Amino acid sequence: MSQEYTEDKDVTLTKLSSGRRLLEALLILIALFAVWLMAALLSFNPSDPSWSQTAWHEPIHNLGGAPGAWLADTLFFIFGVMAYTIPVIIVGGCWFAWRHQSTDDYIDYFAVSLRLIGVLALILTSCGLAAINADDIWYFASGGVIGSLLSTTLQPLLHSSGGTIMLLCIWAAGLTLFTGWSWVSIAEKLGGWLLNILTFASNRTRRDDTWVDDEEYDDEYDEETDGVQRESRRARILRGALARRKRLAEKFSNPRGRQTDAALFSGKRMDDDEDIQYSARGVAADPDDVLFSGNRATQPEYDEYDPLLNGHSVTEPVAAAAAATAVTQTWAASADPIMQTPPMP
Repeated sequence: MSQEYTEDKDVTLTKLSSGRRLLEALLILIALFAVWLMAALLSFNPSDPSWSQTAWHEPIHNLGGAPGAWLADTLFFIFGVMAYTIPVIIVGGCWFAWRHQSTDDYIDYFAVSLRLIGVLALILTSCGLAAINADDIWYFASGGVIGSLLSTTLQPLLHSSGGTIMLLCIWAAGLTLFTGWSWVSIAEKLGGWLLNILTFASNRTRRDDTWVDDEEYDDEYDEETDGVQRESRRARILRGALARRKRLAEKFSNPRGRQTDAALFSGKRMDDDEDIQYSARGVAADPDDVLFSGNRATQPEYDEYDPLLNGHSVTEPVAAAAAATAVTQTWAASADPIMQTPPMP
């Protein structure tokens, strides 16, 4: 204890009355006896000396010694496997008596008698259920002598299933008499636990499905993003190809160069922002070159007979030749006597 706690409160040992002393002493002894009895039941060996074993030639294996071997053998013979519950019942009774030792209320003998009847009903019905539905333990019946008597009485009348149902009903009534619990409250409590378990499982499953959906959505989003990137790259390639075809078409369809896009002569593509140098690496472009200077071929020093450089239309000499040909054909037709037209009367 801390110093503050000891200064604030004076710890004194209270003296019990003679009756309380005797009660607590008995409770301690009974609890120790229950522990010893559980050890004797757990360490039971059929070869130890007991009520059903008269001769032996080996040392005793039971932790309770010879008395423990005898008592364990007797309890297994009477109660069968339900003998393991006897120490637990004894400890529970001690705990109940210790909890109610400080109360000044009078003893309700009717309530005590109901509890005793409930305990007796629980023990008898449990032995009968074990005898009908459980296997034997060592050379004892699973329900002991009590369970064997109940099973041989009920099975000819109600068969195994009917006897089990009847014993279960009596067992439920004995539990209510012993504990005072209502089966309606027990059913509500069990239903609440079951609903909590189902709700937890449902939420866990829904959370797992949500995680799976998110992962699938992320995968689909990544695939769509990759598809958009691939489409945009493909679109850029197609757009560049179309631009090159357009420049080539304009170059060959308009030799005069009057309506040609300036990008063709400036060295720029339609989708580029920088000039493209067509010269070899390390060689500067010639400023007088038409393709690199961006100037049109309209200067007087260029060949004036080249229609692509002087800016004249190609159709002009062709039209002059066609006119000369027409005049020649007209003169030849007038000189031919066969083709002359007869005079009009």
